[in-house]
Amino acid sequence: MKIKSVDVMELKPRNDKNWRPVVCRVNTDEGIYGYGEAAMAYGVGASAAFGMIRDLAGCIIGMDPLENEVIWDKLYKTTFWGQNGGPVVFSGISAIDIALWDIKGKFFNVPVY
Repeated sequence: MKIKSVDVMELKPRNDKNWRPVVCRVNTDEGIYGYGEAAMAYGVGASAAFGMIRDLAGCIIGMDPLENEVIWDKLYKTTFWGQNGGPVVFSGISAIDIALWDIKGKFFNVPVY
């Protein structure tokens, strides 16, 4: 199984202008997909999280989504700032990582807690 594409969505709820969740959907060539959320979506920072996920997405196309630790390490080392911390980088990595765990749970037909 390989990662085929990553979709990034910024949701804009009508009843709360301060909450703008940024969600990614990692799609595989076997039709399994997983969702993850970037936690920077509260208050300001949603556009930064959106851009970070979009930029990181290109690094994982063609990789095996079940190798989430390998992917996490690659994303961490891809950006100069990631190794020094920072909410934007880590929110992007986290959203992708959550989506990979979702895929793993669906693939093995087990819950992910």
